[in-house]
Amino acid sequence: MDRAGKVSNGKKGEIVIFSDELGWHIDQLKIGLNLAGIKTRILNLTSIDIFIDCVKDNFVIRNFNTNPSCCFVRGIEGGTLEQVTRRLAILHQLESLGVPIVNSGKGIENSVDKCMTSFLLRMQDIPTPDCWVLEDKATGITLINRLLDEGRKLVIKPIFGSQGVNVTLIEEKIKNEKDFEKMINFANGVYYIQEFVELAGGSLRDLRVFVVDDEVVAAMERKGQGWVHNVAKGGVCRQIIPDNFLKKLAIQSTRTVGLEIGGVDIIEDKRSELGYTVLEVNGVPAWKGLQNVSSVNISEKIIKFMISKMR
Repeated sequence: MDRAGKVSNGKKGEIVIFSDELGWHIDQLKIGLNLAGIKTRILNLTSIDIFIDCVKDNFVIRNFNTNPSCCFVRGIEGGTLEQVTRRLAILHQLESLGVPIVNSGKGIENSVDKCMTSFLLRMQDIPTPDCWVLEDKATGITLINRLLDEGRKLVIKPIFGSQGVNVTLIEEKIKNEKDFEKMINFANGVYYIQEFVELAGGSLRDLRVFVVDDEVVAAMERKGQGWVHNVAKGGVCRQIIPDNFLKKLAIQSTRTVGLEIGGVDIIEDKRSELGYTVLEVNGVPAWKGLQNVSSVNISEKIIKFMISKMR
């Protein structure tokens, strides 16, 4: 953007933003794209219809007279397995037609699934907490009690989830399945158990590092009243200037999960030789809280990247 907030642009076409809700983030993107002279539409993936007409030898994505020049995924509405699978399939289908998608369907799938994120990070030797993912309740109870006996601390999380919702600290052994069911009533039959990492030096903060196209554009620390630091849970934010190692770790984590834009959650880990541990990599990251403390216009960075991807 120039000093007036306008992105210089010589491209024509349309950018479609997929989102399940309106609000501050959509407003910021619409304003910036409008100033850049880019036609913009906001669509919910639920409104997109796919017609595969064998008689006419035709593949039609309704809502588009012509394919967009780029699509940006700001949100995917939840639903049944069939509904979510179909919505993700639309991203893959558009990509197959040559439409750039930010982030890609595969990257979003990898980041939404905490188990896959953990697997991919560990495969690249990126420090991340131990985790156990299972479906059998009896096995879960036995595992949790054994790990607690070993002196480990644990949290249980929804395998699909964000903003610290339903993240539960496990501090006592589980007596029976009934107690376990009360603890995991949000889990939909899949139990993602993660080791709780003690923060280095008694720190009560975690770090959010925001990456756009292999560049760390902003970072902040979040401090909560307890052990959950998400802004949505009342965490207080302060801008930080990440060192080169922290930047490299965030960029590597984003690449590993298959993302071009990502919010990487990192903590200072007293056990890690590297000093840091990656907790999560968010493929549909919010940036309002970060923007409130950042001197960099994050929306501008995202818009410039979207325009660079236009075909």
